[in-house]
Amino acid sequence: MWAHEQTITDCIEMLKSADVRTAAAREKRRGRAITVPMFNHGVSDAYHAFGTRSESVDAVAHEHGMRIIRVKQVHGTDILVINRLKDAASFETGYDAMVTDQPGALITVKTADCVPILFLDPVRRVVAAAHAGWRGSLGGIAIKTVEVMRQRFRCDLRSIRVAIGPSIGRCCYEVDEPVLNPLKRVFPYWQDMVHKARGGRGQLDLRGLNRRQLEDAGIAPQQIEIVNLCTACHDDLFFSYRRDGIGTKHMISGIGFTTTS
Repeated sequence: MWAHEQTITDCIEMLKSADVRTAAAREKRRGRAITVPMFNHGVSDAYHAFGTRSESVDAVAHEHGMRIIRVKQVHGTDILVINRLKDAASFETGYDAMVTDQPGALITVKTADCVPILFLDPVRRVVAAAHAGWRGSLGGIAIKTVEVMRQRFRCDLRSIRVAIGPSIGRCCYEVDEPVLNPLKRVFPYWQDMVHKARGGRGQLDLRGLNRRQLEDAGIAPQQIEIVNLCTACHDDLFFSYRRDGIGTKHMISGIGFTTTS
C-alpha cells in the first residue's frame, strides 16, 4: 500500500515565461523563490513556491500563519495522506509525497537535483507535493500522487494543475546501467527521454519523464507547467548534489491553502 493516513498539528514570480533566461535573471536579482502563474489563476488563497538558495517557503508560510509539514524522504513512492490537523509537523516514517485538503498546512519537499512536483486542485481544494528522484520517477510517484487525489479526495483530472520545478537537467544528468536498464524495461518511449553519452551512458530528462507520465495518465498538457532550469547549471540560484557533492544544502518547496473556503 503506497498511501497512508496520519494526523498532524495545525499543520515564488516566474514561469513558464517566453524567455526563461530573462525570468531566471529577474528572480536572481530579487533572491525570490519561484512561483508558477498558472497556479495563481483564479485562486486567491493558495500559496506555492519552489525554493532557491536564497529563499525557501518558510518565511512566507509563517507570514500567512501556516504550519510547515515535512516528511523523511527516502527516494520511494509512499504517499502520506493528511486529512486531520493534530500535533506534529514532521514525520520520520519514510514518504516522498503528501496530499491534503487541510487549510493552514503547507506541505513541503526538499530537493538538490531531484524533481519537486506540486499539485493543485482548486475545485476540490486539494494540494499535493512530491519528491521525484530517478527511483521515484521510474516508480511513477507523480501519477500515484494523482491517483490518491482522485481516489481519496474525488479530484477530477480536468481540475488538477501540476507544476514541475527546477531539477538537474538532461544537460548535466548522466546515468548508467542501474538507471537505464529499469528505464528501458518500464517505459517503451525511454529513448525520447535519453540522449546518448560516452561509454554507453545516457543523459536523462527527469522533468520530461515525469511530464510524459502525467500526460499519459490523463493530465492535459496545458495543465502542466515546467520550470525549465537546471539546478547543476545555476550555481548562484540552486543547490546541487551532483555539482557540490555530499553535504550540500537543499531547496525547500511547498504548497497549501492559507484559509478555509
